[in-house]
Amino acid sequence: MNQIAHTQQQHFEAALRLEAIIKSATDGIIIIDEHGLMELVNEAACQLFGFSEDEMVGQNVNMLMPSPYHKEHDGYLNNYLHTGVKKIIGIGREVSGQRKNGSKFPLRLSISEVVLPNRRVFTGIVQDLSKEKAAEQALRQEKERAQMYFDLANTINVVLDKNGMVIQLNKIGESLLGRTEAELAELNWFEQVVNPDQQKKIKAIFQQLMEGNIETLDYLEYSIVTRNNVTRLVAWRSALIRDEQQQVVSALSSGIDITEQRAAETRILEMNQELEKRVEQRTEELATAVNQLLKINKKLEVEIQERKAVETALRHSESELRKAYEIEKELSTLKSRFVSMASHEFRTPLSTILSSADLIEAYTSELQHEKRLKHTARIKSAVSNLTNILNDFLSLSKLEEGKVQTQYSEFNLFHFCEEVMDEMHSLLKPGQELRHMSNVGSETTIFMDDRLLKNILFNLVSNAIKYSEPGKPIDCELRVEQENLYITIRDQGIGIPDEDQRHLFSRFFRAHNVENIQGTGLGLHIVKRYIDLLKGHINFSSKLGEGSSFFIEIPLQRESN
Repeated sequence: MNQIAHTQQQHFEAALRLEAIIKSATDGIIIIDEHGLMELVNEAACQLFGFSEDEMVGQNVNMLMPSPYHKEHDGYLNNYLHTGVKKIIGIGREVSGQRKNGSKFPLRLSISEVVLPNRRVFTGIVQDLSKEKAAEQALRQEKERAQMYFDLANTINVVLDKNGMVIQLNKIGESLLGRTEAELAELNWFEQVVNPDQQKKIKAIFQQLMEGNIETLDYLEYSIVTRNNVTRLVAWRSALIRDEQQQVVSALSSGIDITEQRAAETRILEMNQELEKRVEQRTEELATAVNQLLKINKKLEVEIQERKAVETALRHSESELRKAYEIEKELSTLKSRFVSMASHEFRTPLSTILSSADLIEAYTSELQHEKRLKHTARIKSAVSNLTNILNDFLSLSKLEEGKVQTQYSEFNLFHFCEEVMDEMHSLLKPGQELRHMSNVGSETTIFMDDRLLKNILFNLVSNAIKYSEPGKPIDCELRVEQENLYITIRDQGIGIPDEDQRHLFSRFFRAHNVENIQGTGLGLHIVKRYIDLLKGHINFSSKLGEGSSFFIEIPLQRESN
């Protein structure tokens, strides 16, 4: 009797352990009898389907199945019991489950048969696959989205394995090559597509990339051959693709067809060379013409001085003084007309050269770009200097002939200052800073000749820039006070020698310390004349080696005047 009791006790303890294991399992466990009725369900199964244990035990397991499996389950069970043919028993598979609220969800079901002494039961283990399926769906969508981006990119995109075999090719690549991704799949890219003359070199570079010696290949040009045997030049950028262990598995190459661009660059280069020759020839011609113009000006000045000497010698004779005055006036008029004519004659070719130089800069490319910029900078510098000289002569000519008339109009002073300062920034030397100070509000308007005012500001600020070393600041201050416009231009440049300051506004006068700096000696003379036309005043202070300051006061006119 003791042995029987001991055996019963062991069986009872084993049953308790089994029940404890089943109830504490994280996967859902359901035990049904031969009629499909649930005999035992664990907590995980209850939570999974949303029923309580009492609602499930004793009920047919098909209550947990959506249609059509709900109706067919009993037939599957009866068929097995009569035939003994196992179709799902012992095999894990994915099925759909139905919760208490009617919602369906994917699950993995594993069924095993347990044969008892007088009956059979079936144990089902269920695992919720909702998260796994959602992750699979997200991954599938991500792959589809990546493929869409791969195909929509406006470049040739190709993925190659470590041996150079084609894994992927986007639509742009297929269109250019005239071959589909399927045609090239698992074929060697270099042998199938790359120009035979370049295959060996490009293969070697690719091998270096795949071995990790080069992480990213930022720029590489090589030619590809299309199905129609047409050669296209492509600029490539390649990068490695690594797995989770950071091992190189493939490479992505992205390319742009630059065939037409390279042809255009070649044409531009040829045009540049021809233009350089023409510009050099025209520059020499202009230099010769300007030198002749300067010589004539000097001769005219000498003649004027001689006439003045004659005038002084004959000042006691009224008739002779009048004659000398008429001669001087005639020479001055002749000089102004000559300068005006010469300026107009040279302005057209100068404008043409400047336009051509601007066109050169418009053709940007990675090759020859630095050389073009160097030449265009040299052309612009030379032409700009010549243009400034001729503009000075032309302005002087108009002033001498009385053709410069004030044209007053109302304009926004704040916007006017911003426009002038923006234009002046392009003249700054490296490190120079143009500091603009003003008490002018954004709505302030004045009634003045904006053309003359702009010329005054441009001339004074450009002088401050020209006669200051790189890195030195230039200050420009504008104030409107008591019906007057006050302007101060201050630099920290070379300054003006004391002995030269009294001649500063004379025409053709240049201080002794600027003889090696380009200029005509007309700028400040013209500025003074313009300020006189505006009924204003100009003064200055300067110290050699420390800089100069120019102070301008111009009365503001009322529109009724």
